Amino acid sequence: MRKVIVVLCMLALLSFSFTLLRKTENTKVVTEDTQEIVQKEEKLPDTTFTFNIEKLPEACEETDEVFCAVEKAVKCTIKTDLPFCAALDLPRFIFMTDPSIERPTEISYKFINKKVLPNNTIEIHTDSACNGRWFGLCQGTIIYVLKPADDTVNEWHIKDIYAIEN
Repeated sequence: MRKVIVVLCMLALLSFSFTLLRKTENTKVVTEDTQEIVQKEEKLPDTTFTFNIEKLPEACEETDEVFCAVEKAVKCTIKTDLPFCAALDLPRFIFMTDPSIERPTEISYKFINKKVLPNNTIEIHTDSACNGRWFGLCQGTIIYVLKPADDTVNEWHIKDIYAIEN
C-alpha cells in the first residue's frame, strides 16, 4: 500500500513538473516575440540632420514626436526667438541671452541610441557637432531626456540635456 501511494505521489509530482515546464516554454516564446516587435519599433533615423541660423524650417523633418522634440530643441538652441520656441517646455538655459555665451549658428546631429527608461522618460543619444561652445552641449555625444506632456500621450518635452565626455 505504501509503494502505491509513493508511486502515485511521484506521478503527480512528475505531471506537475511537465505542466510548469510547458508554461515556461510558452512564456519564453511570447517574450521573444515581444522583444522582436519592440526592436522593430525602435528603428532610429539614419540621417544626419543639419540646421543653420539662415534656414530653420518650423516643420519637423521627422514625423515621430520624440525625434521632433529633439529637433525643435536644436532649432531653439540656434535661434531662441523662433515662433514655436516660446510654446515649448524646454530647459531654461536654452533661452539664456548673454554676450559671453557662444551660441552655435549651425548644429549637425545623428541619432545613435534610444533608451526607454522605467520612470516614463526616454533618453535620445545623438552624435552632434556645432560651431559654438554653448556650455559644451552641442559637440560629441549629447543626450536629450524627454518626458511625456501632461495632457497628451503623443507629445514629448525635453526635460534635460547633457553631454558625455569622450
